[in-house]
Amino acid sequence: MRDEASETASGRRLLSHPEWFDALGELLAQVGSHQFPDAFAKTIHRLAPFDYTVSFAYSGPGKPLCVHHTFAPKQFDIHVREYEIGPYLLDPFYKATANGTRSGVYRLSDLAPDQFYKSEYYKSYYVQTGPVDEIAFFTPSKDGWTVATSLMRAPSRQNFTAHDLRTLRIVEPLVRRIVEMHWRTDERLKTATPIEDDKAVMRRTVQDALEARGMPPLTPRELQVVGLVLEGHSSESTANLLGISAGTVRIHRKNIYAKMRISSQRELFAIFVKAPATTSWPVTSG
Repeated sequence: MRDEASETASGRRLLSHPEWFDALGELLAQVGSHQFPDAFAKTIHRLAPFDYTVSFAYSGPGKPLCVHHTFAPKQFDIHVREYEIGPYLLDPFYKATANGTRSGVYRLSDLAPDQFYKSEYYKSYYVQTGPVDEIAFFTPSKDGWTVATSLMRAPSRQNFTAHDLRTLRIVEPLVRRIVEMHWRTDERLKTATPIEDDKAVMRRTVQDALEARGMPPLTPRELQVVGLVLEGHSSESTANLLGISAGTVRIHRKNIYAKMRISSQRELFAIFVKAPATTSWPVTSG
């Protein structure tokens, strides 16, 4: 196995290769065209190969907008159609942009809660989408939008390496400028004024689901706990975020399950993903 020094040297050779500069020139030439997202994918693929890519535009806590993807129809249904119904509220990339992250290269595991990979969201929904590992470029766009372009590897491929991530972070400042120029030309990204923040959207989505099933409403604190549990936070992490003890969180979870007449996080997630599509999204103008 190559050591870190040899990997770094290899990355430097790749970035100094004429083909890399040719690719950057082609990418710059495609700014503002429909071919740009594919040119971007081709350019980045030279540095860190991946199997699928999807770009979502986020505006604060609003519903994401898919602006590009390379999925087959079945993958599209899961990655985009089902994602936009409600699971996006639990997505670490969505949460990052809603909380103000505008630029950079991030691995999913960098942003995920401590129990994300044990959460029902991950086990019941996320693994259906196929990727074994995911890295995203966050690029600021006009009027407060952020475009997150995910690079995904299939289960048959190994995870992205530390070298892959370092290489992508080396080129990110330059590539970001080019990508930002492109997305600023996209007329789909219009001014949006958020009605609610992401936490309020989550709370109302859960309450709507309970009301539709004739279940009693949860208290504000119980709604906070439900949201964090669904996102993949442990009792300890939830306690730290809410400023209460882990024991109190467990009591809240017990009371929540009793009110909802369920006994597992799987049932909780099933109620959440089947919530009625009544969410009020940001008002778009222009």
